[in-house]
Amino acid sequence: MTPGAQAIDKASALRASHLLRDFTDVGLNILAELSIQRSVARGIFAFRAGEASDTLSFVAKGTLQLVPRDGGAPLGEVAAGDTVGGMSLLVEGEHVLSAVAATDVELLQISRPLFEEIKKTHPRTALKLTLALAQDLAERIAEAKGPLREFLVWQIGRRQPEGR
Repeated sequence: MTPGAQAIDKASALRASHLLRDFTDVGLNILAELSIQRSVARGIFAFRAGEASDTLSFVAKGTLQLVPRDGGAPLGEVAAGDTVGGMSLLVEGEHVLSAVAATDVELLQISRPLFEEIKKTHPRTALKLTLALAQDLAERIAEAKGPLREFLVWQIGRRQPEGR
């Protein structure tokens, strides 16, 4: 937690997360106890596109704007109850977008090393979080079905040798 930042009720903040909607109080309390609170002041980047991504962040308070790597207009926002970086607990990668605090923001974070520890000390909670991340990914893919289908057709067309 940043000096001067006020501690938040982690369990209540996690309970508001759509990702954890099927968690019991026991599971929420485990994640609350182990998560790290991070404050991001208005106008400061929480992370930048291209940086390594190894942390699931729950937005506990405030709003982050998601912006393209090369800047420009925000592409979207994430606010209290939303998450960013979920897949980074499961696979190595980098941030595709940057996130800048539109307001003062409080994040609750679980890093990949911490998640590895949770797998050992609280395997049921780790499994439930993994399943929640998979469900979230499935929902996002279903919502993006049209644009994703267009992208795949475009990709296949690019791979076809000329003259076919």
